[in-house]
Amino acid sequence: MKNIAIIGGTGMLGAPVAKQLRRNGHSVRIVTRNSARAYAVLGPGFDYREADIFDSASLTTALAGAEGVHINLSGQSERSYYQHHVVGTQHILEAIKPMNMAFVSMISVATADSEYSDRADNRYKLDAENQLKASGVPYLIFRPSWFMETLPLFQQKQKLMHIGPSTKPIHWLTAQDYAELVSKVIQDATLRNKTLTLYGPEPITMADAIQQYAQHKQLRVQKLPVWVAKSLGWLLRDEPLMDVADLLEHYDRHGEKAVADAIRTNTTLAQWLATESAA
Repeated sequence: MKNIAIIGGTGMLGAPVAKQLRRNGHSVRIVTRNSARAYAVLGPGFDYREADIFDSASLTTALAGAEGVHINLSGQSERSYYQHHVVGTQHILEAIKPMNMAFVSMISVATADSEYSDRADNRYKLDAENQLKASGVPYLIFRPSWFMETLPLFQQKQKLMHIGPSTKPIHWLTAQDYAELVSKVIQDATLRNKTLTLYGPEPITMADAIQQYAQHKQLRVQKLPVWVAKSLGWLLRDEPLMDVADLLEHYDRHGEKAVADAIRTNTTLAQWLATESAA
């Protein structure tokens, strides 16, 4: 398989997959709303096609000739989770219906499960998974836990925000380990119609991870109760802040889902920090 399209290939998790697939010898097509902006992120060596996930006709044109598709959609609020994961997936699957795709893969979350349905992203990613499974196209669903690359997102100037108690262990993984695994699985035609949970090598609480990252970057940790973060988000109309506060509250309530057959990646938090420039 040589021609793979990625929908959402320029962000924190999509770009590493795009680069890894190209590194492994595939022709990688980046399906994006803005090809100039995507080029500024990824540079040369990719085939850029413009399309909108809410426009099936544009997707049909952009995906024509691709042998497989990797879907990397995200959101930051209940509204955007529904629009991207449920409606966006509907349009993508509609667009590829007349095509003979060898596979469609998507990133989901480790907690895409009915028992965790109090979170909108869990509900709507599970809906997207079910749509893909029902489509009849050979599928791959990747359910990763937390990514180490999210830790810098908690930085506000010279402080690192620690929201809520965050005392439940999380098996952190890196975007690069994830990308390498996605590429490896995609290349193995015997691995189809699989849902794969991906966990890092060691359980570390969010509180401990925040402390380790702050120490490495020489930042001060600022603790913030969940209710304060939610209130600030509401006052500032900051949907991402409200969403991350809700997500951390959810993890404090439920913890990480225990999955006996989860695939374990190798890079530890200490090893990842060693690759990150210090303050």
